Amino acid sequence: MTDDLRKPLNTGNILKNYTEPGTEEDAKTGTVRESLSLARKLEIRLALTLCRRRVVDAEFALAMFGISLMVLETELYINKITTKIDLVSFLLKGLISISTFLLLVAICVDYYISAHIRVVDSKLQNILSVMTLRDWVCLVLELIICSIHPFPGNFKFNYASKLGVIHSVSIDAIFSIAMLIRLYLICRFAVAHSNIVTDTFIYSIGIMSKTKINTSFVFKALINRRPGVLLIVVMVTTVLVNTWANRACELYFDRNKYTKNSFFESLWLITMVFLSSDHGDVLPESYCGRFVSVVTAVLGLITSSLLIAIIAQQIEHTRSEKHVFAFASRVQTSYRKKSAAADAIKSFFRLTVLTKAGNARHREVSRLKDKVKQSLKVMRTTREEMMDIHDDTVGVVDVAEVTWRVEQRVNLLESKFNAMDAKLDLILSKMEK
Repeated sequence: MTDDLRKPLNTGNILKNYTEPGTEEDAKTGTVRESLSLARKLEIRLALTLCRRRVVDAEFALAMFGISLMVLETELYINKITTKIDLVSFLLKGLISISTFLLLVAICVDYYISAHIRVVDSKLQNILSVMTLRDWVCLVLELIICSIHPFPGNFKFNYASKLGVIHSVSIDAIFSIAMLIRLYLICRFAVAHSNIVTDTFIYSIGIMSKTKINTSFVFKALINRRPGVLLIVVMVTTVLVNTWANRACELYFDRNKYTKNSFFESLWLITMVFLSSDHGDVLPESYCGRFVSVVTAVLGLITSSLLIAIIAQQIEHTRSEKHVFAFASRVQTSYRKKSAAADAIKSFFRLTVLTKAGNARHREVSRLKDKVKQSLKVMRTTREEMMDIHDDTVGVVDVAEVTWRVEQRVNLLESKFNAMDAKLDLILSKMEK
């Protein structure tokens, strides 16, 4: 089966022609599907990537729509505007359930298209052959995580406070907070809309160098390009989301604690926990709030380590600055070495003159000897510093540049020698004639 390049690109026909297993008729006749050319493969992969981008957009929209409805229903309940048995609550939770079902379908379609992309990359004909155990586990975990949401109804469980008072708490307190895990789809949305994924030039280079252009590659590229912006967005998002989650936990388990400043109190607590600082006498009372605080502390430690790494990278000298600093350091070190050598020579000559004259005092001789020894020590130290400066200045880029220049010179000399050999052969052939 060959490709007709005059036909318009159709994703469905492509998948049917190149991803389905061979039929019995093909097996009987011995027909083998031909492999795709690189240009055709890039064209097919681009079409599948754009199709997957639309599916990821649907996932992101459904997830944000469900979370927005959940936040609205929770705020209405916390502010005592509605209850769990009101019609408004049933309607909102019903819409959340519908969006959750559509989200699960979109996730399955996303994995299906991703498998098709890997089929095209690996030149296989069966989708199941590219689905590993890790892929199946990730699919099941995503379906379980994204299926968690507050169900329509008024389901409660008993909770004992620190004072021993038993409260009847809605189970939505747990499901609503767990629903925030869907925010990981923001990362998938950002990756799907990255130009690195759809750039055929980068993908072709990845194929030739056997490098996978996946989510990890895109995130590393984003961190290298805009580390500060990415880190600030992660920090602000983490603090705001965990602030609302902590406030919802505390007010779900004790609705009488509601005050107008409850959000700012939670913001103070989460900010102090995120920064690993002392937060005073403000403590979460519910186990849900404590769990949110622990998660916030862990994320704060991770973000702090990333911040330190980014700051260390930003304050590092550039290549030109490193060479300028190394040149200045080399000049200063050379001056110190020459000054120490001059001091050593002057002290030695003076010591020699005083010794030959025979009228040198013991203290003066000892002082001159110590000065000579100190000068020699400075000379040895500066020599070691010069070697260290040279080692620090030469980097991988410099070695690669020197290697490239040497290779160019060798190729030039080789071409000249070949030309000389050709001329000598021509001269010898003429002499023989």
